[in-house]
Amino acid sequence: MTPFASRWWGQGRGKPALALIGALAFLPATVGAQHATPARQVTLFGIMATPGSTEVDPKLASVSGQLRRLLPDHGFRLLDVRSKRLEPGQSVACKLGDGFVAETKLVDPLDGNGKIQLRCELRRHDREQFATLVTTPPNQLFFCEKRLDNGSRMLIGIGARYR
Repeated sequence: MTPFASRWWGQGRGKPALALIGALAFLPATVGAQHATPARQVTLFGIMATPGSTEVDPKLASVSGQLRRLLPDHGFRLLDVRSKRLEPGQSVACKLGDGFVAETKLVDPLDGNGKIQLRCELRRHDREQFATLVTTPPNQLFFCEKRLDNGSRMLIGIGARYR
């Protein structure tokens, strides 16, 4: 199996992430009693970034500038997006093409530090490519990047909010 490089983006590198939050309707949570429920609205999506291309998926037009700053000289295509209300232990998955499936499982809806724990993994033809446990504040989108053998990059975005 060919090794793949992956890179995580999160807190501190948020300009592209914040732009995608709005573009993909990842709206902030409302304040109130919703924090007491163990369920969270989890959004998962995939974007293919192709080097040497100038094409941008119309669904990503509002964030094309941020994506181009993130990966200059790449075209961008939205592969799939899923949003689902999850209880602890439940997951949401996106089929990203070419046998790739991204899946995120809600591990802890609110830890002692007020953060959400998610287990994120990427599989190809049922073989794990990478997996990690992420602890993130609510309403903060984070990304991982998967370099592909053909030079393209798969961006996977994940976020959770109270709802």
